[in-house]
Amino acid sequence: MSIVCFGEVLIDFLNVKDNLFEANPGGAPANVAAAISKFGGKSFLISQVGNDMFGRMILQTLSNCNVDISCVNVTDEYFTTLAFVKLDQKGERSFSFARKHGADVYLKKENIDLDRVKSAKIFHFGSLSMTHPENKELTFYLLEVARKSGAVISYDPNYREPLWKSRQEAISAIFLPIEKGYVDILKMSEEEVLLFAKSIDEFYQMVKDKIKLFLVTLGEKGSIFFYKGESAVVETIEVDVVDTTGCGDCFVGMTLFEISKYLPFENIDKSLLYNIVKKANIAGALCATKKGAIPAIPEYSEVLARL
Repeated sequence: MSIVCFGEVLIDFLNVKDNLFEANPGGAPANVAAAISKFGGKSFLISQVGNDMFGRMILQTLSNCNVDISCVNVTDEYFTTLAFVKLDQKGERSFSFARKHGADVYLKKENIDLDRVKSAKIFHFGSLSMTHPENKELTFYLLEVARKSGAVISYDPNYREPLWKSRQEAISAIFLPIEKGYVDILKMSEEEVLLFAKSIDEFYQMVKDKIKLFLVTLGEKGSIFFYKGESAVVETIEVDVVDTTGCGDCFVGMTLFEISKYLPFENIDKSLLYNIVKKANIAGALCATKKGAIPAIPEYSEVLARL
């Protein structure tokens, strides 16, 4: 079953020593697509890069991961988006972005193969494709196409404060796809949930009638899922954290890869979902043991070995 990921693709410049930064291809939807393909699924990325050395680096890296890049447009008009990532002593990140004129923001409708969207079993996106009026309009257009075509829609807001004019604008925009009924699978970090409510349970009450599956990552505590009126906390494994970049995307990639095997949702019960999320927790944890996002994605066999 094909999984189509839509949204930003960029270069993560990871601060590896003093003022030295290492370039790694990234962007949440691209990371998810790479994880799905590395685990053995079929993934497509819809995005845009500049016709520059970084755009070519991204395309080569994704191609090496067996991501279908036929829907990644290359433009001479804009430069590939850049992000600069600095880690603290616990491996947690802070970000700066060069995206005001980044290529992924200005992808046009006419550069997208809509047949690819229409054929998707799962359509995955994030909130960073809604930071500018141009890509916000495109995002909702593609969500409508995916919904009418019967795709399961997955959403990971992936909040990055520097890319929004204000926190309130971000909160309003992030919640809109949920409010409009475009989301089946919603994944958020605990920190993102607390932007909207005082607790995870309180936020779930806000969205439970609008979505089918709600997943919240809790870092070293694992994750929690809400499904068909039930919930469960799923523990993770203990690892030595080097870099948390891409861990949530690796979690999403494993979740979507496994869920795609059992769709429709009627075939998935709580016990099966628990095992899926356990694998996703392990995948995310193993991703944290190496630097970078895509380079740190573990092999599927590594995840099974720790299961």
